[in-house]
Amino acid sequence: MPGSPIVIRYNAVDITGSCVFAECNFEAQMAAVPGMFQVVVRDMAQTLDFTTGKELTLDVDGQRIYGGYITQVSKTYFFPADETTDPGAVQSRQWTLVGVDYNVLLDKLVLRNTADYTHDIPKITGSPTDGDVIRTWFDNYFDLPSGFNFSSATYIIDTHTFSATGNYLWMTQGSTMRQVLENLALYGAVFWIDANKQFNYLPVQETVAPWGFSDVPNNDPIGVGTPTYGFRDGEYSEDANSVVNDAIVWGGSEWTVGGDVVYFRKENAASIAAHGRWQAGEVRVGEANYKSQVEVTARAKVIVNGTDSGTDPANGTQSLANPEKQFRCTWFSTGVPQVTGTPVHLLPSQIVPIRLYVFSDDGGITPFAVDLPMRSVSVTFPDLDPNSDAYAQFDGSFAILMSDQVWLWKFLREGATRVATTTIATSANNSSVDPVYGSAYQGEPSPATDGATTVFTIPFGYIGGTLQLYVSGLLQLPAAFSESDPPTGEITLTFAPSTADDLYVKATLSG
Repeated sequence: MPGSPIVIRYNAVDITGSCVFAECNFEAQMAAVPGMFQVVVRDMAQTLDFTTGKELTLDVDGQRIYGGYITQVSKTYFFPADETTDPGAVQSRQWTLVGVDYNVLLDKLVLRNTADYTHDIPKITGSPTDGDVIRTWFDNYFDLPSGFNFSSATYIIDTHTFSATGNYLWMTQGSTMRQVLENLALYGAVFWIDANKQFNYLPVQETVAPWGFSDVPNNDPIGVGTPTYGFRDGEYSEDANSVVNDAIVWGGSEWTVGGDVVYFRKENAASIAAHGRWQAGEVRVGEANYKSQVEVTARAKVIVNGTDSGTDPANGTQSLANPEKQFRCTWFSTGVPQVTGTPVHLLPSQIVPIRLYVFSDDGGITPFAVDLPMRSVSVTFPDLDPNSDAYAQFDGSFAILMSDQVWLWKFLREGATRVATTTIATSANNSSVDPVYGSAYQGEPSPATDGATTVFTIPFGYIGGTLQLYVSGLLQLPAAFSESDPPTGEITLTFAPSTADDLYVKATLSG
């Protein structure tokens, strides 16, 4: 059986004929994690030269499988000792090229506003979608390299509307592209840069692979049912070491009336019945994002159910209540199914169907079935065919792990909006105009004290549990006032300050 046409290019120049395939490997990963590559090149004529920062690409069967940047160049000899009296006659010159794929750009590009480097970037109004936000920042706030398509409507799904506030608040200037994207994608999206220099931003678990693996493959053509093909060195495992199906979370704020502590307990009955009770407790009193009942409740629910509503997602996998599931196997380019003569290769992040009849519960009649995202794939070249084409070997890892950000959110907020952090120009007073979320307000409330008024306001809404009240310079206990209406900036005192009393307020604004 013939191998696959392989083309390796350095800075768009074909160097395939100089590559030592047995010592070349490429690794790609999901979740926009930069994958590593190593390419060994023989330079018998001493005519080659390589520079760090240049691009290196891999094509298999005419398809771009990998693209990235060289980060390390090593010069050495193929042999431990050689005759070098005549340097020009030495044919053992060897180059080793090491680098990472295009996803490294997510860590090397930073958010900046060339019109104003020292203040917050103006928020986007009008209930924008994630796609609107992404295209705005790619067009205005990042220094994008040439040749990349970062704004195509085909690959960026306009999901999630900021309907609760109608605005999108930027992160701090200087944040990396990865930090900005992770903040945007907290409530369900995956993103990555593919080998064709295309940025992708899609809803969670909607990138389904066109075919999968089975120990009894049906070899159906792509587009018919669920095509499955054979593999070698397959292994499936489940790991329940990190299971949590009973979560108790404590929170609250020392600034609430009475300094109350709040808590919530959430159990996943199905997981407890299947795996036994495994508890986790979090004591987060006074911490940001845990000061209200709704935040504490959401945290407990997302741990054991994967959603802050407390209901199980359709696929039943998005929480800590289920074991980690992993499958590993090996396949070859010569066995990849084709469409009109073109092999259709699997790519990281695709959800791949796996059907194992030997591991079924009914003697092989109904397969053990699981759909898992492709986490990583390593491409090596164990041999060449008589025409010097390579046999490309793929070693893939498919898994859902507890550490997956898209399955257990990193941050929790009330409602369905994401809130960006900010540190530039975050102080606010009564003269401020449109202060951003998280601004530290200090100022005098209105109206003036008169010995009869007990209800006062500051000119902006504030986050409940963050307000501090001072009367004539003395910090008041929570029992002396109530945060009667934080969104409107209202505060209600339990007494009427006299005309001799000065009021002063500190609070974190809600934007």
